[in-house]
Amino acid sequence: MSDVIEYQVVRSHRKTLSLQVRHGQVFVRAPYSVDEKFISTFIHKKLAWLKSKIAQQNQTNDFCCDFSQGSTLFLFGKLVTLQIIFDKQARTVLTDGIDNKQVLTIVLAERNQKKLSDKGLLATAVKTQIEKYFKQQAEEVIPLKVETYSQLTSLNPSSIKIRKYRARWGSCNNRGELSFNYLLMMLPTYVIDYVIVHELCHLEHLNHSKEFWQLVAKYFPHYVEAKQWIKENQSALLWRLSSD
Repeated sequence: MSDVIEYQVVRSHRKTLSLQVRHGQVFVRAPYSVDEKFISTFIHKKLAWLKSKIAQQNQTNDFCCDFSQGSTLFLFGKLVTLQIIFDKQARTVLTDGIDNKQVLTIVLAERNQKKLSDKGLLATAVKTQIEKYFKQQAEEVIPLKVETYSQLTSLNPSSIKIRKYRARWGSCNNRGELSFNYLLMMLPTYVIDYVIVHELCHLEHLNHSKEFWQLVAKYFPHYVEAKQWIKENQSALLWRLSSD
């Protein structure tokens, strides 16, 4: 990538400059009073960060896991490659591959190999097993994190549920019950932490008021970065959140 980056300037009555990378495109949000030369200098200073963000989004934006051999998906915020094999006993194994890239091996029961010769049926079987693996991981990870942040915040849920949701990472109701999507295992650990703190703070404020976000910031100061990670990688997460 060259040192020249195309960008679009969006002007408003805001007081500060900000950068946003969406679908590999750079947007500069700037006050009306800031001239083009200042913006150009600002872009140059942020060049390394912009290159990194663009490369990351080019890698993931139009990405869709089809549960086939060699396809990729997110696990704890890193793209892993699927390897599908048949053996006596079904299982899922995460190992290190070439160039430190991890491989998620989906071992399907060989007694079903003939039945799964159909591409669609094979994809469904792989998807089901990955979700089972995610749920197992979530049942180990999430309760421990909830306990840790409950002690930190002094906010204690009445119960915790872990299941799959179509379009939400977690929820809190007026009975103090927290629910978490086991597909959270796709996200980096710090983003999982943010989601847990977010739902715990709903025990105090069952809304998204200014007071709510102040409480979130108190216990998780980097919540904006966590929200941004989800936003920037949404296209790589949608296949899980929109399907049953």
